[in-house]
Amino acid sequence: MDVRDWHRQATTPAPTWPDPVSITDFDSLSRECRDDYFRRLAGAMNATVVVSRPMEAVAAHLDDIVATNRLRPPGAMPMVAVTAPFSAGKSTLLKHWGFGVYRGVLGGQANEERPTWSPQPGVTADWVPVVYVTLMASSSIKEINALILLYLGYPPEGLARTTTTRVLHALRMHGVQVVILDDAHMLRTTSAQGRAVLDYIKFLNTELGEVNRGTVILVGAHLESTAILDDPQIRARLTTMTIDAFQISTVEKKAAWQDLLATAANRPLEHLPDAAPDLFVTKLAQHVWRRTQGFVGEVAKLVTGSVLDAIHERRSVITHDDLDAVDLSDRSLDGQIDAATAAGKTRR
Repeated sequence: MDVRDWHRQATTPAPTWPDPVSITDFDSLSRECRDDYFRRLAGAMNATVVVSRPMEAVAAHLDDIVATNRLRPPGAMPMVAVTAPFSAGKSTLLKHWGFGVYRGVLGGQANEERPTWSPQPGVTADWVPVVYVTLMASSSIKEINALILLYLGYPPEGLARTTTTRVLHALRMHGVQVVILDDAHMLRTTSAQGRAVLDYIKFLNTELGEVNRGTVILVGAHLESTAILDDPQIRARLTTMTIDAFQISTVEKKAAWQDLLATAANRPLEHLPDAAPDLFVTKLAQHVWRRTQGFVGEVAKLVTGSVLDAIHERRSVITHDDLDAVDLSDRSLDGQIDAATAAGKTRR
């Protein structure tokens, strides 16, 4: 992805939800109108990003750190690490949050095909407040530089020292305020080269803070078990935020789980007018957890799939069997098998 892709994704309006119709009214529509309604509803539901309250808290904390950094004197700024299990929604959240930051900084220029600004008198450049790159396996300094340069539209070739200089120039020239390094667990952090990569991250953070009072955000799976979070200099400036799957082992955790289900299901259920409004929150809550193990993305997929199936089949009820008919990831299947095995051992 480069800045053109990012700009398009950040500024493209979300699909419009059609108005809810009853099963009777749906049946009275022509085949063409039914297909159009279903297509628009499926588009809107699948495009919706479900953000849990813990995710909202992470986003609010990110807002605060980025805004405060902008008020600090130039120099090395507080950094952020967002860590989570694989597929817990961290990348989805950071992109969703980053789109909002991007639009907010650009203001009216967000509607332009190619936003520009003047970094110095007589100079006009593309305005790129947010850089978002996904790291490759065992990413070195040269590879990180190449990804940032490609994102900003610069040639990536050259020695590490040369491309680092080019990156610093580009950050200043394009008004970059936030650099998001996703899949940071892919950074090469072992051996002498790994030490150099960690030093480079500290250098990048310092230089971004010097030129734009900007913020570096590391996003990755299980970062707590990597050398990144063990580095004393990084830790001295780091705030770590964790996103985790929901659990239902206590009353408080069950309440938080039900709150997530309400967030995910309330609007989709408006399109099943005859369905109980608490269908997912109470009647299906435990079975949804069994199927998803509390992962937000799986919850969104399960709610969307089961509601769309019910509309397609003219049903106002969703059962456990209906939930089981929705395909989820292999990870969810593995979790169900592990949970069933553990339950069997407990009974014995």
